This record gives sequence, structure tokens and C-alpha cells, in this order.
Amino acid sequence: MPIKNLNVLAHYACALCISAALSLKIYAQEPAPEAQSSEAATSTQSSAASSEAPLYESRGIRDKTLIANAAGEQAQWLDTEYGKLLAFYRPTEAKKTHGVLILFHSAEDPQTWPPILENLRANLPRYGWETLAVTLPQKYPTPIPERPSSVSASSSAATTGEVTSAAQPETEPTASSASAEAASQASSSSSSQVPRDILIQAYVQAAFKFLQDKGQFNAVLLVDNSSATQVLQQLLPQIKENPKDPNTIDGPIQALAITNLQSQEQLGTSELTSIFANKQLPVLDVFFSPDDAEQTKARDLHRAVAMRQKLDNYIQASLDSQPKIVETDPSSFLAARVRGFMQRHASGTEVKGVDENKVGGQTKP
Repeated sequence: MPIKNLNVLAHYACALCISAALSLKIYAQEPAPEAQSSEAATSTQSSAASSEAPLYESRGIRDKTLIANAAGEQAQWLDTEYGKLLAFYRPTEAKKTHGVLILFHSAEDPQTWPPILENLRANLPRYGWETLAVTLPQKYPTPIPERPSSVSASSSAATTGEVTSAAQPETEPTASSASAEAASQASSSSSSQVPRDILIQAYVQAAFKFLQDKGQFNAVLLVDNSSATQVLQQLLPQIKENPKDPNTIDGPIQALAITNLQSQEQLGTSELTSIFANKQLPVLDVFFSPDDAEQTKARDLHRAVAMRQKLDNYIQASLDSQPKIVETDPSSFLAARVRGFMQRHASGTEVKGVDENKVGGQTKP
């Protein structure tokens, strides 16, 4: 065959090889119909999942629900006008019921309660004292960490010269993530927008209503110094002197215990004067070590106001901090002191068969 014809055939062969290679490359780049349908199904499922309503209104509600499930029958959800309130009720474990100790503490999460208060809540029922523990909203809310803004994120990406598609959802949220975040904010508890003192008043009302429904009227209140004024704001006006029986108070509580756990929020003279307004109300004022100069000054102020208000039964105690306090330790210093104080000044009498519609009896002062 002539050389000219061989050259022509060689050109045709090269053209065919190039066209075949281009076809294979284009085919490899185009996804198969099955892959396209699979990606579409995955996208549909993810969008459907993002549109579903969250299981809990907020992270706080989720945490408290998990805690309530772990606590079992002790966990009680109390109804308030601002939503549900998680409280912990422990009934008596003795033959005779003397009353109930209501514990209020300004730690919104139950798992952050001081061990000494948890010890009281767990051990007093063994001696005939029921306990109801209520958590209060914190005075200083936990700060929320700030997210990097889109401007800073884009500028840092421009500096490095690497702007990838994987980083785009962080700087430019998609419509689905923005709508989910808005729904989460909209469904958060309305209590977050209510002033703290209003919330505390609603919580106090819910706690006493819960006890009254159970027929328990002989109550002793334990509150820390940082929330004493707010908790007692609506209770103190209801306490009336009883000239017929100085050992029995006409009011919602029969005695008061103050735990001065917050050294940075000491009670002032005006607050103490209001708290010690009723001279018949027995008060146990507990301070904890270290007993430094600042605390000594606070103790002297508490004692001076109590004497000026002519309290009949004012007891100030300074307790050393125990090296280890656990829930099952019945011999803690605070538990023994509080139990003795309640037994002497607020021990009630259980009345059986007062109301046929209620099971059990009622505890009267």
C-alpha cells in the first residue's frame, strides 16, 4: 500500500481514538440516573427531618426531663402560669409525720445543688420530715458563647485564600438551618422573658399549692441568702402573731432557716429587718466556714438586727464544712442541726380522717 494512504489511515485512527476518549470522559462526569435518584431521596429525607418539630422546647427543658426520668417518683412537675416547674418531693419514711421542709435554692439546674442541701433533702424523711426541693432561676444567667460573624469568617477565608463549599454553611446559613434556629428560639420557654422576682413568686405559690393538695400545712422554709428576700416577699405578710399560743404561728410557715451560702450577696440591714419582722417566727441562721473578717461582720449584723427586732427564738450557727458529704450520710452537721431546730420549734401533729376525699391524714402545726 502506498505511504500516502497509510498516512491518511493513521490520521483517521487518531481522530477516532480522541473522540472515544472524550466520550468516555463526558460519560464519567455525568452521574448515572440511579445516583441522581438516590441523591434526590437523601435530600428529601434530610429536608423532611429538618422540618420536624423538636422533641423539647429548649435545651433546659430537655435536661430537666432527663433528670426527672432518672429521679422517678420523686420528680414532680408543678403547674405555674409560666410553664412547668420541676420539683423533688420525698415523703416521710417514719411512722409519724412532723411536717415538711421546703428547700429553695438559686441554682436552676438540680444537678448543681450543693451537697449539703441534697443531704438534707434525702435524709430528713427518715426522721418524719418530708422534703420538697424547688430550684429557682439564677440571678446571673449563664453567658452564651458568641458565634463568629459572617464578616470575620469571610475575611479569614479570604486571607488564607481558601473558600470551599464545605465552609459556606458556617458563614452563610441555609434557609433550613435559619428556620430551625428561629423555631427553636420561638419555642423556648416563656419564663426566660419574665423577671426573676415574678418567676420566684409563681414558684412559691406552686410549691405551697402542691403541699396543700396533699394535706401538708406544717411547713418549715429553708432558703439561701441570695434569694431569701424574693422567696419571702409574699409569705411574710401572711404571717400573723398568735397571742393565744406563742409556740404556734398563724401563717404558711412555722419556722425559717437561712443558709448563708453566697458570701458575695450578703443580706443588708433593710432586708434583714423585713425578714425578722415577726418576733414569733423562729429563725435558724447558718453560716459556714471559713469564718473570715467579712463573714464575722455579716454575722454581727444579722445578730444585731434580730436583737433589735426582739425575736423570741433566733439561733445563729457557724458550722465547719465537712470534708465529704454524701446523700446517704445521715450524720452531717447541718442535717442534725436543722432537724433539732425543727423538732423543737415546728413539730406538728398528724390529724387522721379530716377529709374523706383525701387519702391519709393532714399535718397541722
